[in-house]
Amino acid sequence: MPTITLHQTELGNDRYHVTLSSDAPGLTLQHEAEVDFHLDPRDQELIRWYLEEYLANPFDPNPEIAARTEQRMAHLGEKLFKAIFKDTKAILWWGRVIDNLADYRIEVATSVAGATAIPWELLRDPDSDIILALRAAELVRSHCQANIQPRIPEPAEQLRILLVICRPHEGQDVPFRSVASHLVRGLNEEARDQIGLTVLRPPTFARLSQVLADAKARGEPFHLVHFDGHGTYADAERLKATLSEPDALRFRTQRTGSQGFLLFENPDAEDNTDYVNGPDLAELLVRNQVPVIILNACRSAHADSGPEAPRGTGEAAAGQLSAGQFAASGHARAFSSLAQEVMDAGVAGVVAMRYNLWVVTATRFVFELYRNLARGLGLGAAVSQGRRQLHSEPQRRIAYRSLPLQDWSVPVVFEAAPIRLLPPRPGKQTDWTLNLGQGSTRKDNLPPPPDIGFIGRDETLLALDRAFDDHKVVLLHAYAGSGKMVTAVEFARWYLQTDGLQGGPLLFTSFESLKPPTRCWGASVRCSVPPWSSTASSGAPSTSWSSGVTLP
Repeated sequence: MPTITLHQTELGNDRYHVTLSSDAPGLTLQHEAEVDFHLDPRDQELIRWYLEEYLANPFDPNPEIAARTEQRMAHLGEKLFKAIFKDTKAILWWGRVIDNLADYRIEVATSVAGATAIPWELLRDPDSDIILALRAAELVRSHCQANIQPRIPEPAEQLRILLVICRPHEGQDVPFRSVASHLVRGLNEEARDQIGLTVLRPPTFARLSQVLADAKARGEPFHLVHFDGHGTYADAERLKATLSEPDALRFRTQRTGSQGFLLFENPDAEDNTDYVNGPDLAELLVRNQVPVIILNACRSAHADSGPEAPRGTGEAAAGQLSAGQFAASGHARAFSSLAQEVMDAGVAGVVAMRYNLWVVTATRFVFELYRNLARGLGLGAAVSQGRRQLHSEPQRRIAYRSLPLQDWSVPVVFEAAPIRLLPPRPGKQTDWTLNLGQGSTRKDNLPPPPDIGFIGRDETLLALDRAFDDHKVVLLHAYAGSGKMVTAVEFARWYLQTDGLQGGPLLFTSFESLKPPTRCWGASVRCSVPPWSSTASSGAPSTSWSSGVTLP
């Protein structure tokens, strides 16, 4: 595939040297341009507000502000295009390329520091109104010079995915299952056959190391690690100074200066958080032959903005922030910094999000990404297909109404080299479907969910999931009629479908009527809790292997 390369070098004071080159036969090019690009702090905040908050408050005057923000994003893309194609040579070359742009791969090479400086995904031809990220076969970010070339695993019949769901703030965090619950419930059987989805339990860095090493030892290393959680961009010394003395001793980075961290859970830490930087993460992934990592943080469809976020209209929100707060969000800067660092250490690809996605957006994008990877497309092509899907179907249903949102530019893909995880499947259709309703497409012989689906209780499901990390028996207790039965069944369904039982037997029985123990143990094997073989015990349970969860 012919490649168009944009090589970005920072000159300081919002000025960049950009080298445009092409290796297409008959259309080679080497063109240089000086680009002045400054994203005004007000623009930065309005774009963030539009992508992260507008749908939660789509009332006057916000729709008008949102429309102006969409126009501003288009204008920024056109401004960037004009800065690159501003002389006759470049314009003539573009005129010859534009009709066949769908056959080209576009690579944007930057340093770590410049990874989020320019929103290249918005690049747009003002004359034809062509958005390059949507028209080209691929638009990817790349590292200027990776120190270690990535290693690609052998092709396999199934896409092996390790899902890491980190919620260090527990019940006060974003919804536990967010994207995962929609994928688990919504994928049809053919999709499930082509995806091997494993959820990391417990979601600690130590456990991640063990699971990845075990998979490599079996000769089945994971194709990708999907991190669903938080990132932060902070000065290492200042961050360490905020920790308690025991946590500071465990703080693993020896590097100084600002850098990106992923926030894993750590029950031994005072704040239940383990800060993992890019080099440490990369070393683990490379050692265990994991070529791709996906980083995303989601907002609930019904969540408030949070105590630190401004309230009111988008323009009022922008007016409430100081200049220092206008910088790219901690998630975006952390994920972009980590993306460049892990590629430099030999990881082939990273998919990150510039902003916090709504759950419905993240679910559609991840579904399309996984579907196209399973078809045998490369990572860059699969991400580009996901962007096109978001663009072609802009309606986002939040609560009880559906509104258009131009959020296709949020996913960003970094590739150290073109990567294909599974072999192409010529002539074979990947007939995946995704049901975003409340029902599940899988038959599991459990009591059916409520007619309107299972809603809420996310903090309880998180407490149950974490309790089973350390205990063999968990008691869910609450007042009569508060939903214990339906919550337990929903958890059992979730635990079963995310391999929490690791192939163990499943039992389900109801205590609605009095039954002797022999009848309970002899109930038909249908589903529920961890393997009974590991929970059988004589006498009363002790607190060392049992736990309780109270339903609010």
